[in-house]
Amino acid sequence: MDSIITGVIGVGIFLLFIGGLAQSIGHVPFTIIVIMVAAMGLYGLYEDIREDQKNRAE
Repeated sequence: MDSIITGVIGVGIFLLFIGGLAQSIGHVPFTIIVIMVAAMGLYGLYEDIREDQKNRAE
């Protein structure tokens, strides 16, 4: 459970940081890169949570 909480907090702070960076830079190619990196980060968090849930069920 601790890894889920820290993962959500970490990804949340990361998304806020890169979102603010994308907004301050304001160029479309960088914004597209930020969206892709954010999607990969969220997918990684999803996979970690799913694996943690599976390990707890066993």
